[in-house]
Amino acid sequence: MTAQIARPRAPLPQRDQPTTASLGYPEVVSAFSEIALAINEKTDLDALLHLVAERICSLLAIRRCSVYLKSSVTGVYRGQVAHADNDIDLAIKRLTVGIEADGFTREILETRKPVLIVNAQSDPRPVRSAMLAFNVRTMLGVPMMLRGEVIGLLFLDNEDQPHDYTPEQQELSQTFANLAAIAISQAQLTADLRTTLSTAAQQNAMLRRAAALEDRLTNLVLEGADLSQIAAAVTELTGKPCAIHDAHYRRLAHASPGGDAAVPRVFEPAALEDPAVREALTGLTARRPSVIPASSVAGIRQRCLVALVRVGKDDWGYLVLAEYRSRFGAQDAIVARRTATIIALELSGKRRAAEADSHAVEVLVRDLLHGSDEAGSLARRADYHGLALSEPQHVVLLCPRGTGKARWASSARIAALLADAAPQLRAFVAEIDDDAAIIIERPQAESTHDADQAVKAIVEEVVNALAPDGSITAAISAVCESATDYPTAHEQTRQVSRGIDTFGAPGRVHVLATVDLGAGRLLLSAASRNEADRFVRDTLGALLDDDDAHVQDLFTTLQAFFDCSRSVRRSAAALGVHENTIRYRLSRIEELTGLDIVGDADVQLAVQLALLILRLEDRLSVSPGDDVVASTNTG
Repeated sequence: MTAQIARPRAPLPQRDQPTTASLGYPEVVSAFSEIALAINEKTDLDALLHLVAERICSLLAIRRCSVYLKSSVTGVYRGQVAHADNDIDLAIKRLTVGIEADGFTREILETRKPVLIVNAQSDPRPVRSAMLAFNVRTMLGVPMMLRGEVIGLLFLDNEDQPHDYTPEQQELSQTFANLAAIAISQAQLTADLRTTLSTAAQQNAMLRRAAALEDRLTNLVLEGADLSQIAAAVTELTGKPCAIHDAHYRRLAHASPGGDAAVPRVFEPAALEDPAVREALTGLTARRPSVIPASSVAGIRQRCLVALVRVGKDDWGYLVLAEYRSRFGAQDAIVARRTATIIALELSGKRRAAEADSHAVEVLVRDLLHGSDEAGSLARRADYHGLALSEPQHVVLLCPRGTGKARWASSARIAALLADAAPQLRAFVAEIDDDAAIIIERPQAESTHDADQAVKAIVEEVVNALAPDGSITAAISAVCESATDYPTAHEQTRQVSRGIDTFGAPGRVHVLATVDLGAGRLLLSAASRNEADRFVRDTLGALLDDDDAHVQDLFTTLQAFFDCSRSVRRSAAALGVHENTIRYRLSRIEELTGLDIVGDADVQLAVQLALLILRLEDRLSVSPGDDVVASTNTG
């Protein structure tokens, strides 16, 4: 209800006033009719009370009336308005009646009838200070009764002039007061109804706006909007700067109205140290945003509204609005909360889709390696996931070493490392038993050798990131170019892995390709360590004598010869010696061991296999693919 400042009101002209001798109920009804009409004209309560006071003053031909109403909350009678020769509304509004010292009002409330005080200056019942302050001589107090309850009080006086309130006048004043009580109650009820209707209308309008906002945000997400577009839409809807942060407080997107407003800086280091900011963030829930106050110390120049983005049970991040041009309202909170919810739903959907896609990829990889689906079906499924079976691919098997087969890395972790090591290549990862199988595109290179080395370099980077202590080994298959190649490739990697597990030196990262072993992988996967060592001694014999420098040079030359694909010229270049020196040393090896390295293919296979075993056991100074260290001895 709106309060109006009362203006001084004079009594009605004398021609409209009935004399006290002729005063009766018709005059009371006539005086009340204007009050009843005011209710229908949507008059506010103060104006209605002024009219009540003015009409009863006119009815009794007196100069002053003050109106008090009972508070529905405290039960105290508080001053509301007054009709007098001058404006005393503010003074009356500061007063309450019915206190312990106010015997006058207490008598009215007890008797529920009008009470007359002939000499207010000397009568002990009223509060003497109030009577003196308002210069009251004679006063009539009248209760306003409604359904047996005193809802208000009228105090009538003629200021410093005496007035004779006859019993008839007192009775008529009570009748008028009771009619006024009905009017006041009706006005209060009407005002409450209007307030309720206004509140309902505001709520309906807010709900309509909220529905429109949600439609806008939902359509934005359905259209594939990114976080920057969502932040821009929130700024457009609220007119306030918006920022979206992840769970680590990193800002992912922001927008400002017209580009002229500061970006919210709630998550700057200085702000995060502020106790008020920490308290607000601690109290955040998915349903209730928090308002963080401005703080010059924390560097927060305006209040900020923070909404939590929660995906499942995880706190994914935060949406922040900064107060700008206007204070936060209900609509801002609705937009922040609904946007956070929509972001969470979108992220949750993407997470489920990613998990489903990841599962489908794992199933495809397993079916390819096990050959557990027909070729046409495998080709269709591979096409759907972007795996080109007709293009050259490699199978890589990562295996934990030893008997403890605990889960050592997730598919997602391995896929992320592969994406970092070779972002240009597509790779598909699946967990198979305790191992991890990878299908990776073969890199393009100038030669087959370069492509093989590129694959090994990528896999070595991943294995070193996963287990630099050598607790994970890697085996790389030959090239696969059709669906039928993958089971064979898988078996190749298993054979290589068994060979590494048997012969590989502990504490060293082992990444070995099928091409490195050739046919030797079949022997190594089936042989025991003792059998292999015996084979090496039988094959290389005296060349294993580490104490003789001349023999060491011969062994280094033998190793370089096979590392350089049995090329004398390339071996000489690698060791920095003349080609004839290589030929001389090879002849010396034949004299010493009987091995025809140059002309006997069986000898060549046996020596290659012996050297491979030595490499796996880390008994060579040179590893496959490394540059050969040149010998200074030309023997």
